[in-house]
Amino acid sequence: MTYDLLDTAFVDRWATLPAAGATPLADPGPEEGIGAKLLAAAWRQWSDLAAVVEAARNRGRRVIGIAGSEPAEGRTQLVECLAAALRARGRDVVCVPPSELSAVSEEIPGGGSPHDKRIVLVDAGVWFPPGPIRRARLAVASLGCDAVILVRRADGRGGAAREAALEALGIEVLGEVLTFAAAGEEREPQGGETSARVLAGGVA
Repeated sequence: MTYDLLDTAFVDRWATLPAAGATPLADPGPEEGIGAKLLAAAWRQWSDLAAVVEAARNRGRRVIGIAGSEPAEGRTQLVECLAAALRARGRDVVCVPPSELSAVSEEIPGGGSPHDKRIVLVDAGVWFPPGPIRRARLAVASLGCDAVILVRRADGRGGAAREAALEALGIEVLGEVLTFAAAGEEREPQGGETSARVLAGGVA
């Protein structure tokens, strides 16, 4: 995905903020795009999610997939905003589609060694289409990912079966993000769910 000039300016601004106590730009105008609005409206949630990814990286989870169950859940926007939040905290981040994952891995010195601190976010697409979970398909889709953040719409269905299937493949589940939630909506996880982080407003 490409950035327009405004998105690029916003992300560049985030990259210059100090990691400690970094705060979003106040009151973004309508011209700054939905990413800026989401970051400003739910900075605490974005910062919490970035901290989860940082902790996972410190455990050796370098490649983080962002995966869901259906098209138009907001995964691409989530990847872009999460990358901006991580960069605001001083992290080196690369965002790739699944088709480029192997090429990016080859380009990174050390191939994921303890000295390589880069975080790779993968806009991983749909891993859980309607119907029963097909583990062979899931194994292929998740190939190359060390961990995953699951995404679903706030009105969609989740479930512990997805997490269990991933964990059986050795993929750590870092949590679940709900998109298209009402502004300010946040709730405690239901039975079988990981800690939910709700992003205010809709994600295109």
